[in-house]
Amino acid sequence: MFVLKEFFTFSRRERTGIACLLSLIVLLWCVPIAWSYFRSDIAFTDTTGFHAAARQLHEMMKDTVAERPQFRHRTFSKRDSFPRFVRKTLVVDINTADSLLWEQLPGIGPVLARRIIYFRERLGGFHSIAQVGETYGLADSVFNKIQPLLRLGDVSLRKIDLNETDEKSLADHPYINTKLARVIIRYRNSHGPFSQVEGLKGIALVDDSIYRKLEKYLVVN
Repeated sequence: MFVLKEFFTFSRRERTGIACLLSLIVLLWCVPIAWSYFRSDIAFTDTTGFHAAARQLHEMMKDTVAERPQFRHRTFSKRDSFPRFVRKTLVVDINTADSLLWEQLPGIGPVLARRIIYFRERLGGFHSIAQVGETYGLADSVFNKIQPLLRLGDVSLRKIDLNETDEKSLADHPYINTKLARVIIRYRNSHGPFSQVEGLKGIALVDDSIYRKLEKYLVVN
């Protein structure tokens, strides 16, 4: 009992502080009640005005959207893979195009572009579009894809003189392998200079298909 009595015993100053604190709590609790009593004309929980303003704003936004001009979006069919007014058809002259122009074709990268140009230089120029398809490493599917974009412009072929060319120069041409070049030189040495390009037909290794490929690149002076 002595311990409890000692615990609940307060000094005069402590009792005064506790009384002030309790008075303050009661005052704070009574203020909202008194305020609502004296200002009963204000409905704090009434949201009617708010909802009315929201509905008015919604109607205004609907009227604004309705007044905007309506734009129709163009739809492309499967045939329209791109807008025709954006892309310009690429056309490549097979005898004058550089590597950068070749690389713009579908399926043609830097390596194939260099091979096509190298093949063209070794031939002495293209005389038909089909010759592009003979380029080493160029797949038939890729050639068929780019063929409509190729055109044959002015043709100026570099020709080989059958009577002046040595074996090595003949063998450098894509249509003449080393064996055929050796046989041509031996035939010329044995039968004398060629009088005309058709003299190649006297060589057993030169059949009609080989001759048709070679005749445009050979000359006799």
